[in-house]
Amino acid sequence: MADSEQLDVLEKRIEGLEQIVFGCAEKDALYPKVSESDIKCIESLVEINNKLSAAITGKKRIPKTFSKVGDLKMCLDPAYSDEITLSESAKTDTVLAEEEFLKQQAARLDTMQQLEEMIHSEHIKAVPKFSSKLHELSQIHINQQDQAALVTEDVQKLLDSYNTIVTLLSKQFVKWDETVTNLEIASQGKK
Repeated sequence: MADSEQLDVLEKRIEGLEQIVFGCAEKDALYPKVSESDIKCIESLVEINNKLSAAITGKKRIPKTFSKVGDLKMCLDPAYSDEITLSESAKTDTVLAEEEFLKQQAARLDTMQQLEEMIHSEHIKAVPKFSSKLHELSQIHINQQDQAALVTEDVQKLLDSYNTIVTLLSKQFVKWDETVTNLEIASQGKK
């Protein structure tokens, strides 16, 4: 009987934790109840519970502290502090101050609900069928990027060679111009 009560208490605590973690989400769809990891999770939770029970045995203040955890959660909840501190008129003023924001959020929610049917359309459902083609296209794109990088590197080398040749030709023309000028001066001096 005591084990059954402890199991019920443990189940209620787990449900409370699930409520905190999942909120309004559909946890059964994401985390099915019957799985090997759930069994391991429950076993580890039972082991932790046993260790905690063994650690607090003989200590008078710890069980009192554990019994006040619910009150502590309630006091730490922002809604509780608002409930204590805000009057009804202050709450109304707060809502009215955020009226425009709330209308925008409501409009966005309506838009999301209207677009929800598109998410469940046949086109979106068919996306997994085309993942292999998309993978092939991704590979082709990557190969083309690599080829473009090689072409860019080759063009850079050609431009460097071109610039070197132009620089050398410019220097050669300057030398020839200097030589021709010297020869012209020498030939005018002989006349």
